[in-house]
Amino acid sequence: AVETQSTSSEELVPSPPSPLPPPRVYKPCFVCQDKSSGYHYGVSACEGCKGFFRRSIQKNMVYTCHRDKNCVINKVTRNRCQYCRLQKCFEVGMSKESVRNDRNKKKKEPSKQESTENYEMTAELDDLTEKIRKAHQETFPSLCQLGKYTTNSSADHRVRLDLGLWDKFSELATKCIIKIVEFAKRLPGFTSLTIADQITLLKAACLDILILRICTRYTPEQDTMTFSDGLTLNRTQMHNAGFGPLTDLVFTFANQLLPLEMDDTETGLLSAICLICG
Repeated sequence: AVETQSTSSEELVPSPPSPLPPPRVYKPCFVCQDKSSGYHYGVSACEGCKGFFRRSIQKNMVYTCHRDKNCVINKVTRNRCQYCRLQKCFEVGMSKESVRNDRNKKKKEPSKQESTENYEMTAELDDLTEKIRKAHQETFPSLCQLGKYTTNSSADHRVRLDLGLWDKFSELATKCIIKIVEFAKRLPGFTSLTIADQITLLKAACLDILILRICTRYTPEQDTMTFSDGLTLNRTQMHNAGFGPLTDLVFTFANQLLPLEMDDTETGLLSAICLICG
């Protein structure tokens, strides 16, 4: 006789999995009130403010406020004044020493492959980067500086925009192009090229740099772009001003740039790459 081993139905039913622990919820970023990714350098902070503070301390950055050193810092305005953003980091309790300790710890840990995070620039490259940063800053005012470029009230601006948006934008675009040419001439080595080569590079890259610059002045909450004389245009006005079918692509690009939290150095370097590789 063949013996069969009976198995109770209860043994076939798997036990229910243990419930997952609830996700950890952090307080909003102490610096800008954006969503926090955890505690960094002593306080609850978002990835943007964490990275900004780390870069500022590691590179010994010195920033300048072009207003009264009391700019409002939140997730919309945090890129407008680096000086006030760094001061806010210190005010809420971010620690310089934590950044240094974190860097020393990374140096001691053996790395299987080279990381750009630990890359140390030579003095020559550091000097070149600084010159490009200055070239960008001196030819493209930040949102924090725009007050002194505004000559009319917003009401006057709005009337003129409604009456002649195309003419106004053409005037602004011409000024922007002149500033881009100034930026190029300040780049080390550019003026040593032949005039023909300079013109060729500028023709190829001018629109790219213009769009990049405009996109760094994007305000997501209002879905607007701000120009160098303080004028702010929404999506419809940008379309009517001459961007036409490019409008949605430009705004999409601006939204894609937001998570990068690009500072003046990075924007200047990217502009230089557009110019030389155009």
